[in-house]
Amino acid sequence: MRSRSLLRFRPALPAGRALCAALLSIAAALGIGLAAPAPSGAATADDVVSSHWIGLGYNQNPQPPNGTTWNTADWNQMVSRTDYMKPGLVRVMFNLPWFWSGTDAGGSYDFTTAAYQSAEKVIKHYVDEGVPVVSGLFGIGDLTYTATNTATVQATLVKHLQADAAAPTYWVGVNEPNVATGPKSYSYADWNIATTNLASAFATAGVDTARTAISGADTAEAGISSYGGDLGHQTAPRCNSGCNSGLVWKLASLNTFTAQIYAAGATDTAVTFQTSSDGTTWKNLAVTAPTPVAMVTGKNGGGMWSYTYTASGITGAKYLRLSVASSTIEHTVGSMHLANNSTSIDDPLDDLTQTQTGLNTGTWNDNGSWWLRSAQSGLLGAGEAHFYSQELYGAAPEYVEPVMSRAVSQIRTAAPGRPVLLGETGMKAAQYPDGSKDYRFALDTTQPLRMADLAVQEARSGVDGAAAWCLDGYASTTFCGMWGRGTDDPGTVSAHSTALRPWFYTWSLLTRYLPTGSIIHAPAEPTGVRVLAARLPSGGWTFVLVNRTSVAQTVRLSEPTGSITLNKYVYTDGVTPTTDANGFPTKVGTLTANFTGGHALTVGADSVQVFTTAS
Repeated sequence: MRSRSLLRFRPALPAGRALCAALLSIAAALGIGLAAPAPSGAATADDVVSSHWIGLGYNQNPQPPNGTTWNTADWNQMVSRTDYMKPGLVRVMFNLPWFWSGTDAGGSYDFTTAAYQSAEKVIKHYVDEGVPVVSGLFGIGDLTYTATNTATVQATLVKHLQADAAAPTYWVGVNEPNVATGPKSYSYADWNIATTNLASAFATAGVDTARTAISGADTAEAGISSYGGDLGHQTAPRCNSGCNSGLVWKLASLNTFTAQIYAAGATDTAVTFQTSSDGTTWKNLAVTAPTPVAMVTGKNGGGMWSYTYTASGITGAKYLRLSVASSTIEHTVGSMHLANNSTSIDDPLDDLTQTQTGLNTGTWNDNGSWWLRSAQSGLLGAGEAHFYSQELYGAAPEYVEPVMSRAVSQIRTAAPGRPVLLGETGMKAAQYPDGSKDYRFALDTTQPLRMADLAVQEARSGVDGAAAWCLDGYASTTFCGMWGRGTDDPGTVSAHSTALRPWFYTWSLLTRYLPTGSIIHAPAEPTGVRVLAARLPSGGWTFVLVNRTSVAQTVRLSEPTGSITLNKYVYTDGVTPTTDANGFPTKVGTLTANFTGGHALTVGADSVQVFTTAS
């Protein structure tokens, strides 16, 4: 995969360095347009993606759908369905009261509670089947995040799980520490302290880190879900004084621009623009303040506003500077578009040679993404974070792959040889003021296309594994999964029915037929179509085609298959797919073909097709 750099806005450089940065930007300035980033698989001639594929899976609530202890019927149904899916990765998190109560000063453990026993039983089931488990704590109650006892509690739990042959493969600490709010608001420095404490506590408790590796940072990467540009984008952090920042572009003959800025406030005035004829003397450029547009995405589940600044008729200037003055809110630059009557250049800020190269110090851990900084810290056995698509809020579905490809490339550069995992992934849900989320989209017939589209793009981007949120709900009012949590809420029986929902069809096919150890390929794609090929560990093949357009599309695949016979599965939006008595997908036919010299497949409108040699 192509390696990209990360740039964060930093405090303004001293005059000498600022001039140096401006001169450096002249040498590598915007003289040419930026090509769209190549898919990760295009890094080699045969389209092989640079990943060590673990597979797709899901997040599971380990508690039974009814009562406090798994009954035989519920357990057998869960096992039957998940055994069909053959997940490559499962995430099962703990709530603190299931096994511990106390304060920073100490407390007591109880590994005999029904809730703990249910969770351990679920994890042990996957461990016995050889499925890697991601685990951690959903929260820490009244404990202090950076307290040594918080780490000790986690180490004691993991040691107990290991002793009971239920060792999770990856332990991620505390869920989404970067989005904690109020008195539980944490900084990256807090994460570093907490994780260092955790490593020490693991050693003291005798945790076998070859069986359970500290991983993470389990962060919610809303930034890479929300905006154009690089992972983390070009961000000016909150600061009260002395934190002016700027980016410079070479205008040359370009005289108009459109800049996309995101700010954590609806009345922002910190962004200004300046021009210069020599890169030394700057004068303010009058730019009309835009009307901010509220975003549903961003840190802490929202709170960002989009500002689109435009200016034209710029004269007598060779350089343009975008500045962010001292501000108490965070700003992110998504993109810059420069043009004149004959030339148009887009800078999505994913290539630092196009801006102030002098600001790129080469360090990853200065005002960077927690995901990146944690990967570079040396504390982790795997890089793991959460990524949710913004398709439901108007983002073009195809934005995922180029954004995630850059992210994965950076994580791999920071931590070579370590797995890159998405512990949660799916569609971002609307969140209400009381904190509840609207998951009605999980019930509709388009969700199978959305999730298949997301999975293909993530696999093409080079991730090693991704776990969908969620399997079967986390509460009687949360129907986010592929089936419900029983009929515990008579008012929403349909939402909480154990009947399989539409997106089980496509997600189960992808978990089953893209198994651990597959070699992922990223073939060329027609517009509006996502395509994935996988060489299976058995030597067979799986092809996945997702057509998001309203007309049938033809895809030509050239992979070194020889003559093979493939089973064909089809899901079309609004059409009931073929299933067996359990609701599991059944093939609609077979295809014998040789793709070595190229072979064309046709995929219908709004459809997902899976072809596989596996049974």
